[in-house]
Amino acid sequence: MRTDRIPPGLLSRFEEQFGGRPDIIVRAPGRVSLLGGHVDYNDGWVLPAAIDRSVFLAARRGASARLDVMSETLGQRQEVSLDPIAEPVPLRDEDHDSSWLDYALGVAWVLRSAGSPVCGLEGVVQGDLPIGAGVSSSAALEVSFFLAWQHLGGYRHERLQVARMAQRVENEYLGVQSGIQDPFASLLGRADHGLFLDCRQLDWRAIPLPAGYAVLMADSGIRRRLSEGGLNERRDECIEALRALRELGLDLCSLRDLSIEDLDAASGEIAAGLLRRARHVVEECERVQSGAKALAAGRMSDFGRLMQASHCSSRDLYEVSTPELDTLAETAWSVAGCVGARLSGAGSGGCVVALCEEASMSRLKEALLSAFAARFGRRPEVFECRLGDGAELLEPPGAQGASARSCASSASDSA
Repeated sequence: MRTDRIPPGLLSRFEEQFGGRPDIIVRAPGRVSLLGGHVDYNDGWVLPAAIDRSVFLAARRGASARLDVMSETLGQRQEVSLDPIAEPVPLRDEDHDSSWLDYALGVAWVLRSAGSPVCGLEGVVQGDLPIGAGVSSSAALEVSFFLAWQHLGGYRHERLQVARMAQRVENEYLGVQSGIQDPFASLLGRADHGLFLDCRQLDWRAIPLPAGYAVLMADSGIRRRLSEGGLNERRDECIEALRALRELGLDLCSLRDLSIEDLDAASGEIAAGLLRRARHVVEECERVQSGAKALAAGRMSDFGRLMQASHCSSRDLYEVSTPELDTLAETAWSVAGCVGARLSGAGSGGCVVALCEEASMSRLKEALLSAFAARFGRRPEVFECRLGDGAELLEPPGAQGASARSCASSASDSA
């Protein structure tokens, strides 16, 4: 159990809102995507990493079957019944608004569908993870509620199982057809390591980032919600491309199984837009596998070239970049000491992640700030982040109960 990572003001805010102390505090980190854009929902390989910016949830069991949560970030407190849980977002009437609390309701809905008890919960959410910036604040929020309810209910799900359940929240409750890499990274991150994950087999290994390198995030300031449909549109296009390729006689379970030779042979037989989407997936899968080998061997220049190629493919073939993201990435490529840079997350806004030599970090940051301001008339937020550990339980000072401690220790399993 850790108490030194509890952010200032979280306990006092909880006491102000609910009186007394929380039973538990959960820290769930965001993630960067070093390589592997839009291939997790195509059963491909990805290379994300957890970062040292997180969502924190201070929680305790409520007296009734209600979810009552204050978001410090949004300055909002919302309360809703858990008996019954509101139906999934895609099934709601048009006049039933969605809100940030749907992430927690989706967790409760999935846990109940899996036969796990969900008690009333009082909580305060706080953190330093930017919302909508492509660093997976939504997955971090979901993970925090999964671990909190596990602790309060006295049961445990293995971390990989929780990642799959969090994907169900997105796919089935929120209606966002995302893959598994975001909750996986938040749950299973390892300090100073990237995570090489096979999204079909769920085999994975941690690969260390060589000493002397740093990660810099540049936030374009462009925000988008995955629920607005862009990600779902791209996934639908991948499904349509897969269907077209199968009609040509190719035996494929997913686009991950497609070879570049078969894709080239089919280039005149399927729509040009679908061909671009499929080519990105096939080539990105190859880039991730090559990138894992390069990172493990410390061949950082090779890894950087793969990051650059990934961004170009996301821009030209998958068409999810923006002028702001392109400016940040292209500027980073031009700075001596920068290994590579690419958009992080679903694209169409959010952040660019850059790998650079530690000695070049200040020079890279200034170049990004200057180039962006010259073109767009404003300065982006640029910040260093460390590759961090996955989600953890932080017992607040003065917390009582051996059962709480034993639940927390079991939930901290990272296998």
